[in-house]
Amino acid sequence: TMIGDASMHPIDCIKTLQQSNEGAGLNMISAAKKIWNGGGIGGFYSGLGTYVVSDGLAGSLKFATYEALKGWVDNNVKEEQKGAALFLVAGVAFIASSVVLVPGELIKQRLQMGQISSVAEGFSTIWKNEGILGFFTGYSGVCLRDVPYTMMELGIYDNLKSMYINWKSKQSADGEDYKITQWDEIIAAAITGGIIGYLTAPLDNIKTKLMVDVGYSGFFDCVSKTVSANGVSALFNGGGARVAWLMPFTAIYLPVYEVFKRRLAAAKSSDSPLKVKGGAQMTPVRQIMNERLVNTCSATRVGLQRGVNIIDNARCTRYY
Repeated sequence: TMIGDASMHPIDCIKTLQQSNEGAGLNMISAAKKIWNGGGIGGFYSGLGTYVVSDGLAGSLKFATYEALKGWVDNNVKEEQKGAALFLVAGVAFIASSVVLVPGELIKQRLQMGQISSVAEGFSTIWKNEGILGFFTGYSGVCLRDVPYTMMELGIYDNLKSMYINWKSKQSADGEDYKITQWDEIIAAAITGGIIGYLTAPLDNIKTKLMVDVGYSGFFDCVSKTVSANGVSALFNGGGARVAWLMPFTAIYLPVYEVFKRRLAAAKSSDSPLKVKGGAQMTPVRQIMNERLVNTCSATRVGLQRGVNIIDNARCTRYY
């Protein structure tokens, strides 16, 4: 999550400006020029530190919850119902992460819009004027955006992989199960990001307005006033930037997550006879070195035995 955030943050800044009342009607190029004129290259990285930390922590909570519940689904839900169950599990996983995500998202977007100059100022201002609940301004918008977003993200991604594996396995001549590759995961993640990025663009737009603009009493009031002022198309302001941001972002962070998950699983399930409990544990490198040493010693023993046999044969021939 943190890698994806850092890589795609400039596009996120453009999207935020397009969705705000200040940037209404600007296309991606015009929004980028406005950010450049206002803050130079640094303007494209406003709020990056806060967002990387908060989204990283939120991602940890989300995936930990998702994997725990997914394991329960694998053991307790019928095979034909697992696909639908994964969507529900993903929604619950987001709720668990929202406690960390929403305050970080709020600070990030106000930094992007220049409404605060630092994280410290943001915390101080919000606490002084709005209290603890002020850090959850726009919570309804975030939930109404990210619950369906997370349900579709993790649900579509896992279902796409499952469908592709089943299809490739059926195409296999020998009937063996297809092992998904890193490129397969990247493609599945990119497709997922593009689909959910566009479908949730109006929800993301309203969430941004609730966080950085004033004059709205709630989510549906914001929707009503936005449509009345600029039409239904205004709900998709920043939609192109959102898709351009989420496709590569999702293609980065979901496959990277898969890599770490596989390595952790491999380390956890390793039952090598060279592994001992307590004391110095056998690392993969040391294990390989030990195996090579054993093989070398075995080869040397065989060579020595052959040498002894040759000498014995020579002595016997000479004697007789």
